[in-house]
Amino acid sequence: MKALKVLIINNNQVKQINPQNQTWTVDLSELDLSGNMITNISASVFRGLGNLTFLNMSYNRLLGVFELTAFSGLDNIQTIDLSGCQLYTNLELNTPILRSLFLNSINPLEIGVHIGPASFKHLHSLVKLDMKYAGLDITNNIWNGNVSLFDGLLGLNHLDLSRNLFPSFLPPGIFRQLSVLQELNLEYCQIGNLHPLVFSGLESLQKLSLKGNNIQHIHDDVLSGLGQVNIIDFEGNQIIYLDELMFSNNRNLTNLSLADNKLTRFNQKTFKPIFSSISSLDLSMNPFDCNCDLKWLIDWINKPIHLIDKDKTICSSESLEPFREKPLLDVDPNELCIINGLLFLIPLASIGLVVTSVLLYHFRWQLRYKLFLLKLAAVGYKEMRDARDHNDYEFDVNIIFYDDGEDDEEWIREQLRPALGERLPQFQRNVFGDEDLVLGMHYLDSVDYVVSHSYKTIIVLSRAAVQDRWFLLKFRTAMDHVSDTLTEFVIVVFLEDIPDDEMPFLARLYLNDGRPYIHWTEDARGQECFWNELTKNLTINLRTNDLIPNE
Repeated sequence: MKALKVLIINNNQVKQINPQNQTWTVDLSELDLSGNMITNISASVFRGLGNLTFLNMSYNRLLGVFELTAFSGLDNIQTIDLSGCQLYTNLELNTPILRSLFLNSINPLEIGVHIGPASFKHLHSLVKLDMKYAGLDITNNIWNGNVSLFDGLLGLNHLDLSRNLFPSFLPPGIFRQLSVLQELNLEYCQIGNLHPLVFSGLESLQKLSLKGNNIQHIHDDVLSGLGQVNIIDFEGNQIIYLDELMFSNNRNLTNLSLADNKLTRFNQKTFKPIFSSISSLDLSMNPFDCNCDLKWLIDWINKPIHLIDKDKTICSSESLEPFREKPLLDVDPNELCIINGLLFLIPLASIGLVVTSVLLYHFRWQLRYKLFLLKLAAVGYKEMRDARDHNDYEFDVNIIFYDDGEDDEEWIREQLRPALGERLPQFQRNVFGDEDLVLGMHYLDSVDYVVSHSYKTIIVLSRAAVQDRWFLLKFRTAMDHVSDTLTEFVIVVFLEDIPDDEMPFLARLYLNDGRPYIHWTEDARGQECFWNELTKNLTINLRTNDLIPNE
């Protein structure tokens, strides 16, 4: 009996397990108690099972209390399944090396279980989290103020939230710390809107499924941070059109499903970034308006691309007469354009004025914008400077750099410190990295305090720095204060060229907004220009002006 490793007691009518809280004398590695009538699991029930790696408590539908504390004895537990249990207490698992957790069909809002940030705060090694049909709610479970249920799950690889009801949009930042997540399932969640930054932080995501929701429009920034994504599924939504820049940063995309939406036409520019990468495409059950505008699409899908459900990829009943209800692959693209050409031979002179008026009205905002740019080029604009100087702040300059990098520290020590002393002797209250932060405060609170109380902040970027999570958190803090204060008090210094595949989304966003930056060079004349430009930027603070387009 002591040699027993696997114990399976599933689908019986077991009501209690170790009621006396005795120490187990068997060295189990797997324990399956699923499908029973257990009502209570106290913190001491599994004492002695230090080598247990797999615990299945699923579908104990009367299980109301499940406690796992640091003293429960499950020091090596890696998989726990609580699917289908009726927990009614606060769920908090203290199992630091747990890798897989299944909480499917627990319906917390109906039966009272409380799932919040404390539930997963000890699960530092969690790789897989399944919470299908768990009755999750944005405000009650997932997002509390500025704290996400998934904060701290830095190693999470797979997340399944399908069949939870999220009728309002998911808040930006909800997945901000899941930088290694590869699979995200949000199927059948009744999602109607996607915030442009909802997927920020998911730099490693490879598979995204939003099947069966109520999405009508996808902003062109929604997928911009998913540079590694291979599979995207938007089947069964209400999408009417796709923005031109929707796939601009998804050049690794191989499988795309847009089936069962309300798409009538496609813009060739939308798909241009993924022309060479797509190998599987599903456009079925969309009401295509077959005309000459679709010629490029027909040419494309006739190339070596696996078109799913070809017989259901057909022209709509609103198409031109010869093509109604006809499979798209059976349509001759040249014939499409011939018929369109004949239609355009209809005399247009009598309606020319009307068409012109309609076009002018339709593009009135674009025309006003062009006139604004023309006026800007001719007249120019006056820079808005912040009235405060460095004496109005507690600190003159705050330098954020990668403290653990020898090259970065050497540059700060041998180049930046002497240059500041020589060129800006009036700047004496400088903060150089973490060693000069305010004592007596939490780390991130101290970082935030120094950033908000500094006249200027220099962020030193290197290949090593952009790989460090704490450095990026400090970078984000500085960017947030730029948005809050509407002041360009941050300047970025590139110590070296950073390849595109290593450039973090945060830095791309900074550059895309036209924020100030300087590149260090080893050339002596170039260094003189560098110090002149840096000195200039450190002596003034401009107000941000979002009316002026980025360069």
